[in-house]
Amino acid sequence: MRLLISSTSAEERITNALVEGYQLHQRLWIDYNEKQAAKTYNPDVDLEKYYALSNTWIGNTAKTLGEIFPTNLEVFFFTNETSINMVSYKGIEQKFGILYYEKLPKYIDRLKHIQENDLRRYTDLPIRDRLYIEDIDSFIKARDVNPAMVNHILHNGYLDKTEDQIQLAIEQILSVSFHKKDWGGEINDLYTANVIINGSRRSTAFLLKGPGIGKKEMVISDCGKNGDQLVRLFSIPADLYVIQFIGPISDMLIADVQGKIAAKREAGKNANFLIIDGQDSARLLCAYGKI
Repeated sequence: MRLLISSTSAEERITNALVEGYQLHQRLWIDYNEKQAAKTYNPDVDLEKYYALSNTWIGNTAKTLGEIFPTNLEVFFFTNETSINMVSYKGIEQKFGILYYEKLPKYIDRLKHIQENDLRRYTDLPIRDRLYIEDIDSFIKARDVNPAMVNHILHNGYLDKTEDQIQLAIEQILSVSFHKKDWGGEINDLYTANVIINGSRRSTAFLLKGPGIGKKEMVISDCGKNGDQLVRLFSIPADLYVIQFIGPISDMLIADVQGKIAAKREAGKNANFLIIDGQDSARLLCAYGKI
């Protein structure tokens, strides 16, 4: 069976949940000890808070697992209630001891087991024709920048950056050491094998457009005469073709690119495309501290 998201994203989300679990475990111990030392610990109030925090983490983690795996098997394994060992904790309030030494570590251990064992039983999510910046391992930080976070940077979907600024930023994000100068007859603006998708390097060709087209929306005719820049772009061998503009990109241009990818796939070539409009350009640059 296949994962519901890419294995890279799944690994990242489970790791984040584990880190949150360990942080919560440490946080409870610090809070309990500070209150015991100050003689302000109130079992009725503080235990309710501790258990509520733990149950919130357990619930959020179960939701995450449900969004990763194709069945509820891992959710059931993680949330299954079992009896607590009947032991006495010396020098510690007993109900807190059960939570700190028994309940919370049990869930953390189960999640670690899922990460180390169960995740590898599933095949990866198949790559679609069209990818989004969230699907690119090399752009992983963009997943933490949602569209609302860049609204203040954009003007009606338009990012005020030059093509060269965008190119330099992408080169730095991808650790491309050579900066390619723009000129009219080029086949592509950037070609690199530094792009990582699902843990593997992919040869990638970029077509970048800035304010030089003189429009707020990019259409096919903005890609050279009759779109010949697109033809040249797709004439070179690549696994991924990226079309980037600092504003909206027309539906017809996207459909044209999708058709070119479909033709490559029909010819037995495994290729994908990525559209980066003004909003996603802003998210990408913001995620990597370029704006």
